[in-house]
Amino acid sequence: MVVLIRFPFACGHYIATGAGAPFLICTFDPAIISRVTTILINTADVGVEAAAMRGAAAVRDGKLVAFATETVYGIAVCADDDAALERLRTLKDRPTRPFSVHLGRAADAYRYVSRADTPPQARRLIEKAWPGPITIVLKANGHLADPALKPLYGRLCHDDCIGLRCPDEPLASAMLSAVERTVVAPSANLAGEPSPHTAKQVMAALEGKVDLVIDSGPTRHRKDSTIVRADDDGIHVLRAGAIDEKSVHRLAAMTIVFVCTGNTCRSPMAEGIAKKLLAEKLSCQEDDLNHRGYEVVSAGLFASDGARATPEAVLAAKRLGADIEKHRSQRLTGELIRRADVIFCMTRFHAQQIRELGADAQVVQLLDPKKEIADPLGGADPEYAASAGQIAAALREALDTRLP
Repeated sequence: MVVLIRFPFACGHYIATGAGAPFLICTFDPAIISRVTTILINTADVGVEAAAMRGAAAVRDGKLVAFATETVYGIAVCADDDAALERLRTLKDRPTRPFSVHLGRAADAYRYVSRADTPPQARRLIEKAWPGPITIVLKANGHLADPALKPLYGRLCHDDCIGLRCPDEPLASAMLSAVERTVVAPSANLAGEPSPHTAKQVMAALEGKVDLVIDSGPTRHRKDSTIVRADDDGIHVLRAGAIDEKSVHRLAAMTIVFVCTGNTCRSPMAEGIAKKLLAEKLSCQEDDLNHRGYEVVSAGLFASDGARATPEAVLAAKRLGADIEKHRSQRLTGELIRRADVIFCMTRFHAQQIRELGADAQVVQLLDPKKEIADPLGGADPEYAASAGQIAAALREALDTRLP
């Protein structure tokens, strides 16, 4: 091994020692030396914040910095740095295709794509899945939203699409935020090689090819991020990864929750009728609602899990074209409250109880703002028919005025 020792008094002069170079004074371009000398730092030694600031400074200075996300290690460079970007393209054997933009904050997505032009399902992914292991590919519509980023359009977009990623890892979030410029970051491996999950793997493959490696330990998921494309037709999984396809569609869906007391009559009727009306509105089958961006469920404040809908509720819903034969009751949980985009309640009591459980006041609404929907439990068919009719009328109004 040859070790280069720099003379402190002579810029560009080095002593080469070791096998094959017992003692030799050489002259090198210092810039070349800096590009091939890989520095390794460990967050366990210097702390996450100090490592993040050092990484951000290196990226701003045109260096290639390997860092951990929650999925794999990546290589960060500034997209507006010609030399750094060219080094990265050469390293990854990727001469033209853009790299995904990595964000320190989810809200920064709207510097690249306008919120108004972002499909609703993509907005929900940004709000619910970020920071997290998912890359979202979006249409740029011919320009980047922030006029200051206009010169980067050609570098960041391919076929008018841009890939955005917001990692859920403390070092990555802090470093990317501190750079305060557009950062792109592919995985820290050579083309065709597996993505690395440890700094040791990065050093084995890229020592001498990147300037700085920040060791934050093994990545959490040890899988690549899931890549999705979001457009007006919905969410399309382009590459499976840390989040499975079912979870992606659930996160992207508008979650509508209907709540009554026991989840055996009013709320299951509302769920069934809502699915029917939504499917008609979207010209799709009820089974396709999730892929079209809607998750419709029901629950009860005091429900026991697994009870069937009452026979009267099943019949009343059937008369309106809704099938709730397979319904099984469930209790309203904190997780369901957090997931909900809107919670439709039958009475003011239900709404008050749900707010006390921590639900956002904006999320909780009366299904029929004009009149509470009375509990038909214990009544006969006419009471159930009246309840189902009121629910259906309120849902038609909500679909027209209160739901996107």
